[in-house]
Amino acid sequence: MIVPGSMYLVLPVPFRVAEGRIFVECQAANGLDRWADNFDSILVAAPVISESQVRNLTGFCWRDVETLQHRARITCQPLPWAYTPGPFFQQLSATRRLIAQSITQSQHLQFAIGGLLGDWAAIAALEAIQQKRRYAIHTDRVEHELIRKTASSAPPLRRLKIALEAPLMERYHQHIIRHCSLGLWHGDDCFRAYAPWCRENHLVHDIHTKPDDLIDEATLVAKVESIRSAPRLELCYVGRLDPMKAPLEWLRALATARDLGASIKATWYGAGSLLEAAKAETRRLNLDAIVTFPGFVANRAELLHRIRSAHAIVFTHITPESPRNLLESLVSGTPILGYNNAYAVDLLSRHGGGALVPLHDTAALGRLIATLATDRERLAVMIQQAAQNGRRFTDTAVFAKRSTLIKQFA
Repeated sequence: MIVPGSMYLVLPVPFRVAEGRIFVECQAANGLDRWADNFDSILVAAPVISESQVRNLTGFCWRDVETLQHRARITCQPLPWAYTPGPFFQQLSATRRLIAQSITQSQHLQFAIGGLLGDWAAIAALEAIQQKRRYAIHTDRVEHELIRKTASSAPPLRRLKIALEAPLMERYHQHIIRHCSLGLWHGDDCFRAYAPWCRENHLVHDIHTKPDDLIDEATLVAKVESIRSAPRLELCYVGRLDPMKAPLEWLRALATARDLGASIKATWYGAGSLLEAAKAETRRLNLDAIVTFPGFVANRAELLHRIRSAHAIVFTHITPESPRNLLESLVSGTPILGYNNAYAVDLLSRHGGGALVPLHDTAALGRLIATLATDRERLAVMIQQAAQNGRRFTDTAVFAKRSTLIKQFA
């Protein structure tokens, strides 16, 4: 029997099981509580990552599900970790039966797709199609395009694998999305890619900042005043050091700004596979006195404080994704400066709060930084615009909007 007011949510973000307790990534944990603000009960399914893989993760903060605000109304459903053919096909039949039973018992269905083998959200969508149930699809990046764009730096066998996987993934996701009753596309890049396949489309933002995280008026005024006399621009970026973030291009843009006479200090908060390459590039470009890599900052309040303290965030995203760090920057009254993409254009469309340059144009990005280093009045206006733009991005507001849509269409 269907449980009234219930939602079945299948996520790619993993569970961690340690000493009999279930842990979930911190932002995903906040998301579960915000869903529970709007539904009577939540059944959330996710694959369980092994402890050996946990040790290799960077930039992850774990939270015990027992500490969730609405724990009594949230049930966790651990699923197998099966991202290779052998484990996936071994686990497929039993896992699909479990998913099928959960679908029959839930009033609302939402699946966050994101891959090919091992993507249980996609399997849940196939089962919902078979049961003739309505369901919502949610995603924050165009996965088949993302792997294509990062293939150029991959080894030959990996490039061959991507050449085979990408078109299969595109057709697979197209089938799933064509049958869904609601598309929740995080960011304009996702919206433009997937909306043609879907009947009911909505552009959403997956944000976890609280109303209290918005930069307050006194801090904003002090920040605007300080930028006029600051001896140098304080720049930052928050995220993984991996190919889709193009940290080497980020460094080249900073080198251009330095060569044009800009007085800057830049900090990249995060870790990742390209950390050592980024440090080597920093040395090659003689940026050691300008750029630092302090690592991943797990404390969310501390991270927001550091973003708020920066004069601008500089980004070099080269794939169609919708990273939260740009939203967090606007919330903090910190302008966003980086590569032009549909997601960033949409964020700036209402009130401004940043400036964009063509993709891969590190020289143009460097010139933009150098210009703002001297034109402090323009940067002061951007700071005010960013703060105004950020006021619409709080977790309670965005999750309430999405919940209303799910109740109506899925």
